[in-house]
Amino acid sequence: MNKKQFINELERNIKGLSKEDREEIIRDYEEHFEIGKKKGRKEEEISISLGDPRQLAKQAKIELLVSKAEEKKSVRNIFRMILATIGMGFFNLIFVVGIFCALFGVIIAFFVAGFAIVLSGLVLIIVAFLPTIDLFYIPAFNSVSMFFGGITLISFGMLFTIGTYYLGKWFSSITIRYVKLNIKIVRGSKK
Repeated sequence: MNKKQFINELERNIKGLSKEDREEIIRDYEEHFEIGKKKGRKEEEISISLGDPRQLAKQAKIELLVSKAEEKKSVRNIFRMILATIGMGFFNLIFVVGIFCALFGVIIAFFVAGFAIVLSGLVLIIVAFLPTIDLFYIPAFNSVSMFFGGITLISFGMLFTIGTYYLGKWFSSITIRYVKLNIKIVRGSKK
């Protein structure tokens, strides 16, 4: 495969990326060909040494998604990176996706629980200031204890939510590290 065929195949397989990203990837591989020619190598030798352009395109997409996830750790970027990584191997598809989804679900459940605790504290404070109606009257609770109980619940809920936020950041960092390790493993097995 000569340079033109290699670049065309590479371009076909990186279509989903932005124009700037595609141009950067193409420039990088054109540079490989220029360096190889300066060393006296033929285009066919260079393309063989670089590898399959489809696999290279897949790796370039994953690396780009990893760098975007590192720059901005959003749920969207992390999910796009994970979905791209699934294609790297059977192990990821069978084991890692299930574990990732379960842990992500737990983190979402913690966020919901934190907001529910805050909301229950707000309801308790509101009920404390309502006139006593037989429906809301509980002899063991007076307005003052309900008010302070509400403040306690709100405080605990906020701390719980903040803790969950940091747990989510840690989880996204671990996920990015795992994907980088996967990329290294895949690259290492191809060399």
